[in-house]
Amino acid sequence: MIRTDSGRAAPSGDDDTPSDRMAVHLVWEIGLLLLAGGVLFALTQTDAGPFADGSWTGLFAALAPVIMLTSAMAVSLRIGAVNLAVGPIALFAAWMFTDASSSGSIMALGVGLGVAAFVGIVLATLTAWLRAPGWAASGAVGGAIGLWAGGTGDPSQFMLSELPGTAVLAALGAAIGVSLFFGLVGAFSGVRARLAPIRRTPAGERHGRGGLVFFGVLLSSTLAGAAGVVAAWTAVPEGGAAALPDPILLTVLALGAALVGGTSLMGRRGGVFGTVLASTLLLGLMWLAEGRGWGFNPSWIALGAIVAGFLITRLVEVMNTADESETASTRRAGNLADLREDDPPAAERDRTDAAAFDERGEYDEDFAGLGTGDPWTNTGGIRTTGSIPKQGAAADPFGASGVFDDLRDAPRDGYGSPRHGR
Repeated sequence: MIRTDSGRAAPSGDDDTPSDRMAVHLVWEIGLLLLAGGVLFALTQTDAGPFADGSWTGLFAALAPVIMLTSAMAVSLRIGAVNLAVGPIALFAAWMFTDASSSGSIMALGVGLGVAAFVGIVLATLTAWLRAPGWAASGAVGGAIGLWAGGTGDPSQFMLSELPGTAVLAALGAAIGVSLFFGLVGAFSGVRARLAPIRRTPAGERHGRGGLVFFGVLLSSTLAGAAGVVAAWTAVPEGGAAALPDPILLTVLALGAALVGGTSLMGRRGGVFGTVLASTLLLGLMWLAEGRGWGFNPSWIALGAIVAGFLITRLVEVMNTADESETASTRRAGNLADLREDDPPAAERDRTDAAAFDERGEYDEDFAGLGTGDPWTNTGGIRTTGSIPKQGAAADPFGASGVFDDLRDAPRDGYGSPRHGR
C-alpha cells in the first residue's frame, strides 16, 4: 500500500482480483441454448414425459423446482461451500409443508420455508463460524435429515388443491428470475473480487468473508426448501398421499446442472443463463431417455452431468488463467513502488549516458571521459565545455600528438579529398 501526497492510501494492485473473462460463459451458454432447444423439440415429438397430454404445464411444473434447486447449488458453489444437503432440505421442507397443509396454504408455506431456513442457519453456522468444509457440514446435515425421514414415516394427508396453471407459470417465472438475478450479481467484478479470498484460502483458515459465506449458505438452503415446497404442491396425487421428492436424485441433478451450466467447482466463477439452460437440458434428456426407451435408468444422465461438469470447470478455469496474468501485469504497471525499485542509484545513472557506450553496447571509459576533465581530453591545451571540445587561442585543432599531421598537410583536390601520389 502506497501513501499519496494527500495522505490517502492508494491501492497497490496486489490486493485487487483480476476480472474474469465472461466471453467463455457466453459462448458456452449459447451452446446450451441450442442443445436445450433441440432436446425440447425432440421431446415434443414423443408421447412420454410432460407432453403425454399435449400440455406444457407438466414441463413447467417439473422445471420450476429443478431450477430453484440448481440455483441453490450454484450459490453454494460460488461461495466455496458446496451444499450437498439441497436434496434432503427439499425433502424436509416438502414433508413439513405437506404435514401442515391442513392449517391452510399460508401456514403450510411458513412451516415449510421456516424449517428450511432453520436448517440453513445450522449449516451456515457450521460452515462460516466453525469453518467446516461445505461438503462435510452439508453431508452431516443431509445425513441427519435422512435418518430422521427414515424413522418418522409419512406425513399427514395433503389437504390443499393442486396449483393451477397460472400459479405454476408464476413459480417458474420466479425461479428463472431468481437464477438470472444472482447470475447477474455474480458477474460484477466487485462481487467476484469479494469472493476471491474464499477461493484462495485453504479450508479451515480465516478468509475474512464469514458473513458472506453465512448469507450464501442460508440463501442456498432456503432456495432448496422452496424447491421442495413447489415440488410437493405441483405433484399432488389423486389419493392425497404425500408426493415427497427423492433427496439423492435431486442433489445429484442439482450438482450436475450447476456444473454443466458453467459454475466452477473452485468457487467465484459462473455464468448468467447457464443454470436455467442446463436444468432444462438435463430434465429434458431424462424425459427423452424414458420416452424413447433407451434401456438405462435416466438417473445416470444426472450422474454423467457431474462428470461432464468436471471438464467444463476445467475449461472455465483454463480460459480465465491468461486473463488473470494479463490483468495482473496491467495493474502492476503504473505502480509507484515499481518505479522506485527499478530506478538505478545516482552513481549508476551517471554511467548510463548514451554517449558513454560504444557501438557494441559496452561502456567505453575513454569516450566517457569527454567533458569530465580527463587528461586525455585536455591533451594539447584543448578546453572542454560539456562534452564538446573548444579551442584555445594558440591550440592546435588536431592536437599535439602529430597523429593527424598527414591528413592536415596532404594536398587536396577540388572536392576536399586528399590527393595521393601527386
